[in-house]
Amino acid sequence: MPINKMFEGSIAVMHQALNLRGERQGLIQSNIANLETPGYKAQDFDFERVMAQVVARQGQGQEQMVRTHARHIGADSTELARASQFSHERRPVNLDEEMLKLAENQLMYQVTSQLIAGSFRGLRHVIDEGAK
Repeated sequence: MPINKMFEGSIAVMHQALNLRGERQGLIQSNIANLETPGYKAQDFDFERVMAQVVARQGQGQEQMVRTHARHIGADSTELARASQFSHERRPVNLDEEMLKLAENQLMYQVTSQLIAGSFRGLRHVIDEGAK
């Protein structure tokens, strides 16, 4: 039985959430780095909406794009979702707002990674107890 079947797809969803959190972290850091760049506009995406799209695709069995030719480049569903949901709001960078988003994103990344670790700790416990 594949590991993801044991957790009813939650590992895959949390994996996608970590990927999206990493992408968002890069955007926020880029915003902060370009705070004083003339003409630079803040970039971001709505995590909840993109994550909902990723979950919907997984529920429909569309976790990965089908490659029709061996030389085609594969695309991750999180990249496709993020690209389609990229924020169109063009505003100057506000440092306080970006730092708040950065802290929230880091916290949510840590929570998600702890949830994944907890799932595997539970599985390890079951395996260890079954071996006795």
